[in-house]
Formats: sequence, structure tokens, C-alpha cells
Amino acid sequence: MSKSHALRPRAMPWLGAAMLCLFMFTQAHAAPRPAPVPPKPAEVDPCECGPLDVVFAIDDTGSMGGSLNAIKASFLNLLSQIQASSNGDYRLGLVTFKDDVTVRVDLGAGNDALMNAEINNLTAFGGAREPEASDEALNTVIHNLVARPFQNGAFTGVWRTGARKVVVLVTDNLPGGFNDNYSAGNALASAMAQSAANNDIRIHAVYVPTWGGQNPVIAGIMQNYATVSQGAYRVTQPDGSDVGLAVQDFLSDCRKPSDVYIRDNVYDNGTEPSSYDIWTSPDIKICNNPAGCAASTNPVFGSTNNYIFVTLRNNGPVRPSGPVSGKLMLYYLPSGGSALWETGSWVHFKTVPGIFLSAGEVRDVSVRWDSVPLPGHYCILARWVSAGDPMTFPELPGSDTVVNTRQNNNIAWRNVDVVRMLTGGVGHTTYDLRLRAERMTTLFLRPDADTPFAGGVSVDLGRELFEMWRASGGEAEGLEGTEGSTLFFGGHGGAVNFRVGKTVTHRLDLTFKSDGHEGVFPMNVFEVFDGKEPVGGVRYDVTVIPPHAEPLPVAPAVRPVGDKGVELSWHHAVHHKHYTLLRSTNPASGDFEPIAEIVPDERASETVALRFVDAASDGAGFFYAVVSHSRGGGGSVTSEWVTLRPPSNKE
Repeated sequence: MSKSHALRPRAMPWLGAAMLCLFMFTQAHAAPRPAPVPPKPAEVDPCECGPLDVVFAIDDTGSMGGSLNAIKASFLNLLSQIQASSNGDYRLGLVTFKDDVTVRVDLGAGNDALMNAEINNLTAFGGAREPEASDEALNTVIHNLVARPFQNGAFTGVWRTGARKVVVLVTDNLPGGFNDNYSAGNALASAMAQSAANNDIRIHAVYVPTWGGQNPVIAGIMQNYATVSQGAYRVTQPDGSDVGLAVQDFLSDCRKPSDVYIRDNVYDNGTEPSSYDIWTSPDIKICNNPAGCAASTNPVFGSTNNYIFVTLRNNGPVRPSGPVSGKLMLYYLPSGGSALWETGSWVHFKTVPGIFLSAGEVRDVSVRWDSVPLPGHYCILARWVSAGDPMTFPELPGSDTVVNTRQNNNIAWRNVDVVRMLTGGVGHTTYDLRLRAERMTTLFLRPDADTPFAGGVSVDLGRELFEMWRASGGEAEGLEGTEGSTLFFGGHGGAVNFRVGKTVTHRLDLTFKSDGHEGVFPMNVFEVFDGKEPVGGVRYDVTVIPPHAEPLPVAPAVRPVGDKGVELSWHHAVHHKHYTLLRSTNPASGDFEPIAEIVPDERASETVALRFVDAASDGAGFFYAVVSHSRGGGGSVTSEWVTLRPPSNKE
């Protein structure tokens, strides 16, 4: 390595602010809810809907017990809301369905007491086979049908011209008509969505995924009901505990706006524009476990256990807090800086629709990242999109994501970059440097105040960029030497100037070499244009641990691999020496057998999953666990047991 400083690095002033790209799920997890509201609340949502005609079409089969209880507990509050929102001009109706339809309350005025009694008399039972007659229930109420085979009672109430007309449909299942049979596409369900639209009736479709994960076929049908009729689609918790909020949310399109925000930093209270750094959002983190984690980590390529947790806060200062609905949209970007909106930089990978928040509610939403595209480090962008809480600053194509995030409290980003290494070892990562033709770009490597990295940092520019940097003057601060296309810096970092005359992206290879000291050493790598404001970057939490550190329990996942058996995958930790794979038919009995010992290659990365295929079984009858063993005698720890065994079906 040359120490001659032949490239004549020139001193440059440090910037006072460090820009980091911390752009910081399955199903949404609601925060704990308060006790049921009193029958006559002091305040209701101040939305003004005008005259309302509302019919509830509710699945009352055996799996809907939690949902029915939630509807009962919230009905008087909902009734107060309807009364206030319609200024007392409203009509109500109620039908229920299993494999048949029962008209319990015909659409009419002055039936509050009857509605309350019938709602409280609902009991969940029956419906042993899966499809239910939700499509026929819609047929009954949309077309005012009299009693007919498999329909108990007549629905003859008149939908009023000039009133806002709503059917609130609540179910956990496919539409099956009166013959308890679902066929792909379900012509009657599609026809009911269109017929509702033709009659200016909005279907507010509430899907309760009582079997655990969402069924994409059921979700698609419910979304179609809502989309075609210009209604709304909502998904509740699997136990239906928040179905009352989902039902009430049919008023969302006529309520006053609310203000939901995602914090940019620990000091952020939702004020626009935000102050301080915008790159350390504590409201976004990535975990390798569906149960969450104490601190954000890296997504793992090849694993199905990548979850993003986003905290939504419906108590911002921009507008008075009220119930609001919207969707959460997530994007990824390889770690780097200077990202522009809608220019191909950000890749959209997940949308969570139908999120409804009560006034003042703080909700953690969990989203599974189904397929991490490649090994490496990523930035994640989170956007809350809601007609009731619009962006206050326009996101124009080509606009600076830094500015958009600072100006809109609906947007947040967070770094997901953790570089872990053993004492005396090295850690590797990458950084995408996005240069602009018309700008001088300065790349800073800067540790947190009073925490210089205990070792050295090298940046491999690649031959092309290195030659462009040298041709433009080779300006750098803190440079200790070069070798090939690599620049070497000490633990205090440094800075490099680039004037390349063209817009281009270069991937830099960063290497951290430990001098043997343990600890966490945050290193901020960020870009500045023309010596002004930071335009993007990454915070690398460089974590140096001893080989004898206690092992970490991994979060294994299993999946079938056709006729080849069952694949077990898990995330690796640098201080784990090897892994023992266990198999059992009944873990609770304490009986299990070791089926493999896995010794990772020394080059194994924490961003790539380790895998093993059990070819001896189809996996349906087995549970699996992974025992992690520390390198330096730090002991071992066993993971939770996982299985392909399907969950119990509905009763």
C-alpha cells in the first residue's frame, strides 16, 4: 500500500450534519385497545355524511365468534356515530348468512332498539363447510327480495334516492351461493358488485382472516366488491377483535381529515417539516422473526423470515385526530445516497391495504418481505397513503426523496445495515454512489461523535471511478494511502471529492478491519452536492464481537421442495461455529433426533440464509429446530420448533 500521498489529498471542511439513508408484514398487529366505549360517548367522529341508509350483512357461522362479540361491544358507539354523521337522518337493516340468508331487520327508520336487540342476539354456529352465502345475502339486500327458498324473511325496505347507501359485508369466507359451492370467479359475486354500483350502493367489504394468514382468493373477491361499487375494503385481526373499527370505517370517505405520521427520529412529534436527522426512524425496523426484535437487523436473502415493522401514529399535529383509513406502501433500494422519486431508483414491493386507525391510535403494522432480491444491504422507504390524510408536500417525479421525507410526515426511511465481525476480523458491505453530471459530489465517511471505528476503513472505487477521481484532481480528506483502486482511511473516516461530468451510479465495496476492540461503531457514509446539504447516505452499525459471545437463537423456516423433501433455512451469525439440526414428531415429549451438522464456510454472510434439505420426509409430520453453537466456547442455544403441519381448520 502506498503511503506517499502521490495523489495529493486536499483538506476539506467537515459538514456539521451527517446524512444517513436509514430507509427503514403475513398481517397487521393492532396495539392494545382501551376498554369498550360507553353506550353514549361524549364525542364522536365529526364527519358529515348526509342521509344514510346502512344495511349490515354479517356471517354468523361458527368461526365468527370473536367478530360477533366485537360488533356487539361496539354497536351502540357505531349507532351514535351514524346518528351524528347523518344529522339524525338514517335507516338501518340487518341480514345474516350461513349457507342460507336470514333477514333480521328490514331496512327502515326508527328501528334502533330492534337493531340493538338483534345484534346482541347473534350467535356464531354452523357453517361447517367452507363457502357461505355472502353473494346471496348481497342479492337479497340489493334487489329487495321477498322470502324465497333458503331465504328466511323478506327484505322490502326502500333504498332512498339522495341518501348515501351502504352495505357493510363482514365474512371470513368465500361466496358459495345456496349450494355451498364456490366456483372460480363466482359469477354471482361479480354480478352483485356491478349491480350494487348500478344502484349507487357502496359495499364496504370487511374480511376477517380467522384461519390465520389471508386467503388471496377471498381477499380478491372482497376487494372486487369494494372496488367495483366504489366502497371500501378492510382486513381485521384474525380474531376479529377490531372488526367494530372496520365496520365503523365505512364513514371514512365523508369524515374530516386526520393526521397519521411515522417518526423520522426520536425527537419527531409529526411537525412538518421535521427537524434534526431524518434517517434514523425509530418507527421502522427489520426483523428476522415474525414476533419482532429489539433492534433492527439485515434482511436475509433466501429466507422467508424477513419482516418489516412500521409504527403508525394517528395523533399528529397537522390536523385534529379522528378515525382514518389508508394503506401502507413499502419500497426498497440498495444502500446508497441521492435517490430520486419515481425515476426507477425505488422498487415498490409491498402494499398493506385497508388499515383503519381510531382517533389517537398508535399501531404497529407487521409486513413480511416475501422475496429479498439479492444478498446485500438495503434502504426501506415507508409511505402512509390516505385520502383522509393527504401528503402536504407534492411528490413530483424526479424530486429529492430527502426533501419529500422531511416535508411529509407520512413518509419515513431507515437504514437496515448492520455489519457484524469478530474481533481482529473484517466486515464487508457495499454502497451505491449516485453521481450527477452537473454537481460536485463529496462522499463522507464519518463516525458518530466520540466513537471512531476501532480499526481501519477501505473503499474500493473500482478501476473506472478511481481513474475519473484521479483525473479530476484526486481530492480527499483523511486519506492514508491507496492500493490499486482502493482508498484507505483510519477509524476517524475521511472524505472524497468527485467531479465526473456525467450522471452515473457506481457500487463501492467497503471493508472494515477491526483492531481487536469490541463494541458498536456507527459509521455514517453520505453524499453532499456542491458543499451544501446532504442528499442521501447510509449508517452502518459496525458491530465487533468476540468469538466466545453467547450464541443467538435463529428463526428457522420450513418449506416443501416438491418431491425432494423439506427445506429448512435460517439466518447465520458470524460468531456461530456450527449448527445442529433436530427433528421430532412431538417436541413436547422431549423426544428428538439430530439429523445434520452444518459447518458454514468462513465466507458465509449474515445476509444469506443457510439451508438444508431433509430428503427423508415430506415434512408434514415433523417439527424442526436449529441449535446454534458459538465459536469460542460460548455455549449453544436452541431455536423454536417449526413445522409444515397445517393449522386446524374452522370448526
